[in-house]
Amino acid sequence: MEIERIDASVGEAPGELASSFQGEARIQRLPNPFPDGPAVFAVHFRPGARTRPHVHGEGQLLHVVAGRGIVADVRGRRVVEAGDVVAALPGEWHWHGASPDSPMTHLTVQASASGGIDWDVEERDWAEGYGDGA
Repeated sequence: MEIERIDASVGEAPGELASSFQGEARIQRLPNPFPDGPAVFAVHFRPGARTRPHVHGEGQLLHVVAGRGIVADVRGRRVVEAGDVVAALPGEWHWHGASPDSPMTHLTVQASASGGIDWDVEERDWAEGYGDGA
């Protein structure tokens, strides 16, 4: 058994995925008992940091564990807080991150750490008014 605490001071910059983020984010790898299953990690977003729009071929589950953030899909933007769980369905356009005035950390469960994600999608309203309170 492995035990690790989700900690915003731990983690690495997105590395090869840096262009897929706006602002400062850190990825904390977590113990994963699923060698052939989903990737499990925490993403720590500084205030205003977020992902660029994308889709996951096999979907993504997010569990907000700290702070306040924004998740967006084709229906618009919604505020999420610690305790909220978000399921992005396979092929669903979305983005997520911290609100402009608060950090946010979410636990991520997805088919793989970076594979199966399409970042070459329409931005839609992603760039509009984010610094204005989303």
